[in-house]
Amino acid sequence: MRALITGFEPNDDGLNASELVVLSLCDNPTQELSQYIDDIDFKIMPGNTNILGQVVDETLKAVAPDICIGVGQARGYNRIALERMAKNLRYFVTLDKAGNAPKGEPIVSNAPVAYWHSLLEQDNLVTLLESHNIPAKVSNDCGTHLCNQVFYHFLHWKETYKLDMKVGFVHIPILPEQVIKYWAESAFMPMEMTRKALSLIIDQQIQSVTSSPYAV
Repeated sequence: MRALITGFEPNDDGLNASELVVLSLCDNPTQELSQYIDDIDFKIMPGNTNILGQVVDETLKAVAPDICIGVGQARGYNRIALERMAKNLRYFVTLDKAGNAPKGEPIVSNAPVAYWHSLLEQDNLVTLLESHNIPAKVSNDCGTHLCNQVFYHFLHWKETYKLDMKVGFVHIPILPEQVIKYWAESAFMPMEMTRKALSLIIDQQIQSVTSSPYAV
């Protein structure tokens, strides 16, 4: 069993919550993930839309994951958001790190307009997180920026190779240090709560894979 967990490098400021949390889980695994740590790859993705797809595809080819979960920050959110679908659309309201601003371009030419996630039932994941006093929700819109692009590439890979791969994307609130440095009025979530939330989500997916009658 292999799991791939990705975050993003900083884009519109000097910090990105997804990078900080993903690297934190890699360097200091939670109790839920410690037993699986040798089976999890943590990767930070570039903030450049023009190279992102190639990096994602190369990473998927190298890791060959059974579970693939992208993580991105969502300023203004006050809860964990489990995304339902990815759209085949790049429409950037703000520039990416390299200054790109595609308007209405497809992520993958001649591919479906959207893909559905393949995680375990998301409503149950929300219930699980809330049982640990972690605010959570299911979201129907991953946007049209870099987060959506990564999510779509994950799902397109799954569809192209007909893999029984669990794919999802999780938006997390920004961290307290980002409120202090950049966005004084924004909602946020403490690092440990976000780490716990992601750990619970990842743990559930790993359990579902390793308990499968086809697992080896």
